[in-house]
Amino acid sequence: MEQTLIRADKRNTKGKGIARKLRNDGKIPAVLYGRGLEPVSITILSKDWEKLGRHMRRNLIFDMELHGDKDVENRPVMVKEVQRGVLNDKILHIDFYQVSMERIIEVEIPIHLTGKAKGEVNGGIIEVHLRSMKVECLPTQIPEEIVVDISDLEIGDSFHVNQISISGVKLLEGGSVAIVTVTPPTVEEKKVVEEVAVAEPEAPKEKEKGKDKEKD
Repeated sequence: MEQTLIRADKRNTKGKGIARKLRNDGKIPAVLYGRGLEPVSITILSKDWEKLGRHMRRNLIFDMELHGDKDVENRPVMVKEVQRGVLNDKILHIDFYQVSMERIIEVEIPIHLTGKAKGEVNGGIIEVHLRSMKVECLPTQIPEEIVVDISDLEIGDSFHVNQISISGVKLLEGGSVAIVTVTPPTVEEKKVVEEVAVAEPEAPKEKEKGKDKEKD
């Protein structure tokens, strides 16, 4: 676990008006919860969050220094959700999850493709089916990313979940699921233009003179 620390203060007040006032005072309303724990309403300083953001990445576990009325506790936590404003992208609320370092947790890990597939060199097209995957592991064994080397894939080949092996990590996706496939190049069909012969209109026929004259 990275030695990153953020201070949080317990609060007893709730409501939209209170949350708005906190944000105006340079604080962010938040909640801390965890398995078997009662949710705790807290606040953190916006400047402290900005400082933490320099080290932030998905599934990062860090220490929260939780200040109450009479005591201070250190708790290992991770960010579960950050709510932002629609118009200005301002942070409205943060959900923190307290983890147990001895208990397996479920997290979602991004998939990173490396290399250039042989099939792609020959004109194939890379088709990605999975960009992240849920796994189970101890907090101390959470991988930053799942690396998939696609260098050996020919046209028509796929890389499946069961080809991945990470020590101490259980993959929750089905083994037969394809992560990436090299598909054949698409052949642009040539359009055949048919020439349509346009018949020239017939010239109007003139009546012969004298044929329609009445007999005397």
